[in-house]
Amino acid sequence: MFQRHKFFINLFIVMLLVAILTCCTTKTGVSEKEKGGELTVAVAEDPGFDQLDAASYNGLIQAYPMIYDSLVEYGEKGKILPALATSWEISPDGKTYTFYLRKGVKFSDGTPFNADAVKFSLERWRQKPEHSSITASKALEKIEVVDSHTIKLHFNICYYPILTELTYPRPVRIMSPSAVTPAGDPNGKFAKPIGTGPWMVESYTKDQQAVLVRNPNYWGEKPRLSKIVLKVIPDPQTRVLALQSGQVDLAGGRMSSIPPESLPLITKDSKLQIHRTEGSTSYFLIFNYNNEFFQDVRIRQAINYAVNKRSMVDNLLGGVGKPAQGLFQFTVPYVTERNNQGYPYDVNKARELLAEAGWKDTDGDGILDKNGKPFKVSLAFQNVEYPEWKPMCEAIQGDLAKVGIQVNLKMLERTAYYDELWKNRGYELIIYRTYSDSWNPHGFLAGLFHTAKGKPAVAWADPKLELLIDNVLSTMDETERQKIYDEIFHLIYEQAMCVPLYYPEEIMVVNSRVQGFEFGTTAYCPVKWERLFVTK
Repeated sequence: MFQRHKFFINLFIVMLLVAILTCCTTKTGVSEKEKGGELTVAVAEDPGFDQLDAASYNGLIQAYPMIYDSLVEYGEKGKILPALATSWEISPDGKTYTFYLRKGVKFSDGTPFNADAVKFSLERWRQKPEHSSITASKALEKIEVVDSHTIKLHFNICYYPILTELTYPRPVRIMSPSAVTPAGDPNGKFAKPIGTGPWMVESYTKDQQAVLVRNPNYWGEKPRLSKIVLKVIPDPQTRVLALQSGQVDLAGGRMSSIPPESLPLITKDSKLQIHRTEGSTSYFLIFNYNNEFFQDVRIRQAINYAVNKRSMVDNLLGGVGKPAQGLFQFTVPYVTERNNQGYPYDVNKARELLAEAGWKDTDGDGILDKNGKPFKVSLAFQNVEYPEWKPMCEAIQGDLAKVGIQVNLKMLERTAYYDELWKNRGYELIIYRTYSDSWNPHGFLAGLFHTAKGKPAVAWADPKLELLIDNVLSTMDETERQKIYDEIFHLIYEQAMCVPLYYPEEIMVVNSRVQGFEFGTTAYCPVKWERLFVTK
């Protein structure tokens, strides 16, 4: 009797366990833990998934690495990491790169990834005029398929950032030949985004939302989330309200910036968590080097001394980020404690330098003058992409007034601002930012401190600096390259070629039900999406 009773007890336990497991499993056989839930992410602009050609600049930049992999990836301080290429070799002359490709990889539509697919993708951007800003595009002369998993790229110059450029989020990532029509044609018309990345597109509604689901063929760490919804919310304050109401689970970074003034309110909300990390972008002032006021290095140094960056960070930016030292943050490759020099806040030193340069307040109106000309300059900015620039420029206006320089603020529409910076050059002072992550420091220096296509340098023109930039870009020896960058950074500091202002942080706000949050390594891979999961 006891044995029979024991049998029914054991049978009941087994049936109970089966019932529990069945309830915790979806119809597709995936447990709730494996499913990981769905995540809604705020984005500031239309993701543009109908135009997300891997060889284009269209759509949300953060979406590219979610869908498309690259041959190599960008790691901390610029370390190059394996991705679709497991290893590579560079010829002694620095002109030939041999990549050994990962085996067993498929695109999200099931088509095979191989050397022919890589060649197809590279041909879509190689030597195309719209990609002339990428040296790898201009210099790539020949693509040689050695075998199905080995490919050689032959360049016509020695240029050390080749590997770094191949980590860019676009336009260099690998897309399936079946993503265009006719299929396999490098000049074919883009049809739909098909990559080897962890996510693939389920649906897209313009200016409203895009939905990403797991790529069942993904070769790497499988995402825990089953779905990510990218919800378009252009207004920053509306994004904050959406976080507070639970309409979105995550916002922040470059894809959907959070206003600094909203952080104290968010901090008090128990449902939300703020995550912060160092960024790789800097804000700085550009001098118009054709302006007679700025020809004298003492004037440029005086302006550096006159700006109270610490007060700016503490009082205007909520203590988020850091006052800048040199032009680049310490997260940027080749930037060290020794070479990242800056000017401290010193009003008396600023006044002393201005007086040495012959500027005095002869009529007692509080504005310095020289040879009958008052020291009045304009400062251009925009506040659409960077709303914090307005209060920053107002603070600079006040700081420079203390040393006798009158600054007239000039707020521009976004398009007019970029025209002023790149085309018209009608400004006297203008606030700008460095590039971020894999574009620093080489791409930024070449883009703003070097002549290009016969046009003068944008930020500052100096023959010695341009020669140093040329030399560092063609140097394959790491030790020698560091020495040249040391010279470059010291020259920019010594000649006060700009006014470094602020090192922003990357900020993400996440609903407390979202677990596993980790920052990614770049602003275009801002989150390790595959680690996230959502609790009920």
